[in-house]
Amino acid sequence: MWKRFRGVPVVVLVVWNLASCTAAARKAAAPVPEAEQLVGQALKDLYVAASLAVPQSPAQQKVILRMAEKASNGKELLLVMRAAVGVFPTGAGAQEQHAESQARSIVTAKMMELGTLDQLIEYAMQYSVSPERARPFVQRMFQLGDENSDPRVWYRIRAAAFRLKAGDLERQAQAKGDQLAGR
Repeated sequence: MWKRFRGVPVVVLVVWNLASCTAAARKAAAPVPEAEQLVGQALKDLYVAASLAVPQSPAQQKVILRMAEKASNGKELLLVMRAAVGVFPTGAGAQEQHAESQARSIVTAKMMELGTLDQLIEYAMQYSVSPERARPFVQRMFQLGDENSDPRVWYRIRAAAFRLKAGDLERQAQAKGDQLAGR
């Protein structure tokens, strides 16, 4: 009789591991709530270094890039973008444009992974997102808003989708908001 149950503990362990992996994956998909996000000392020090550097200098631009690489939550990413305002001059050379593009690319990718829905909407309304990342950016808003039954949230997603020129997603967000509002 014991021979029949010998494999049961192994099966139970496998099922338990799969269940915990699924829960961990779901938890990893949800960003840390904004109230729990902190700006680390290292990023604060870089922020000060950026403000002390010569305006629009390569040194200041390098500090912004380092900030973008070190940022680890939505709050820090928004701080990086605020610090970057005016650092990369318009009509700059190829090197400065590359640095700005690189900083925006890093922040946008991290924001999609680490930002809350409110942070993504704020980012989309204040800063530019490259056309190739606009659609995935709005789709991430849809994922984060999926459980939200407040029509105002969906209208905010619609406004962000409009700004990012994702017309079909804009219409979907409008429809979801209207449905939740009972229109």
